[in-house]
Amino acid sequence: MRTLVDIPDDDIEWLDRKAMEEGKSRAAVLRTVTLPYLKPALIGAAAISFLMSFENFNTTLMLVGSDPPLTIMMYGRMREGASPVLNAVSLMLMVASAAIALALMRKR
Repeated sequence: MRTLVDIPDDDIEWLDRKAMEEGKSRAAVLRTVTLPYLKPALIGAAAISFLMSFENFNTTLMLVGSDPPLTIMMYGRMREGASPVLNAVSLMLMVASAAIALALMRKR
């Protein structure tokens, strides 16, 4: 799998020009040429931002408004006492994260 570091700028520009010469619109060039090259970087950025959202729990707790996000709501309910619903939601978050990670690893 090639990443953005492996691809010289000239190659991307050349591919864009060739696609435009073949009559593809800018949207089609973006969808078929540019985004596939950006896919590894976008997936990595999404994974890091997802993990960083859990790291910023304390800041979120201090700045929460009237409609708290899921992590703050779970924390508030955990202070009242553990319930099977909290355990189930936590398990579902872990299973979903693991499934996404495994699916991304199998595509390589």
